[in-house]
Amino acid sequence: MRQIPLPGERLIRMRGDCLEVTLEMTEPRAGRAFLRTNLGHGAVRRQEIVAHTERHAPVLETDWHDLPMRPDGEGRFRLFLPLVEVGNFEAKAWFQPEDGGRNLWVDGKENTYIKVEPAATVCANIIYTLFTRQFGPGKAGGQETAPPESMARLDRAGYAVIPPSGTFRDVIRELDFIIGKLRCRIIQMLPIHPVPTTYARMGRFGSPFAATDFFSVDPAYAEFDTRATPMEQFQELVDAVHARGARIFIDIPVNHTGWASQTQL
Repeated sequence: MRQIPLPGERLIRMRGDCLEVTLEMTEPRAGRAFLRTNLGHGAVRRQEIVAHTERHAPVLETDWHDLPMRPDGEGRFRLFLPLVEVGNFEAKAWFQPEDGGRNLWVDGKENTYIKVEPAATVCANIIYTLFTRQFGPGKAGGQETAPPESMARLDRAGYAVIPPSGTFRDVIRELDFIIGKLRCRIIQMLPIHPVPTTYARMGRFGSPFAATDFFSVDPAYAEFDTRATPMEQFQELVDAVHARGARIFIDIPVNHTGWASQTQL
């Protein structure tokens, strides 16, 4: 038997596409053909993963099911399958003889692998990576490598001197250029979480990859405003990005934290 696409083949499709699978018999026989797959049952696998993570329940892979293929001429079967879920899936065709003989599987140990991407990512995927700290007064640069003498004196006296940072609202002021002029459609932000500012501080500003709380934002990235908290100002940025038809990605360094982190994942 021969399956198209071939076992072991790795396909990339977009959500909304249609996958065509055909099965051709070497010698025509009476019987039925099926496609065994987990396509269409992504929610089942996600529930099993959550149950395994939270309750240590075994992953039983109950998302697999058999879809009947329609006859398409002598010794040939076909299936058109709409791709409605995003994720990584597998599939393989098999044949059930009418005479009660053993089921026949397509040659090859591997399944066909299908990665379904979101339809929104098919095009217009230019990414603009930004570091909030470098907007606003930090845009001119040079603060970390050549501090002024007044800052150097405080350094020698043992003070933690951290110059003003760019803010979420500074980034908002640049969005018309980033999204409108440069036509970037994905805004990727380096970590926005609080970091150590005294003991175990890395560099003058503190490393953005030494987060102390993954569920909060660094207050240095907010303007003083009695009507909006730092988190609310970050939400303003998210709304401003979405209002311009773009998306926002956040870099979250979940494999390490800063000194005295309070985050529990």
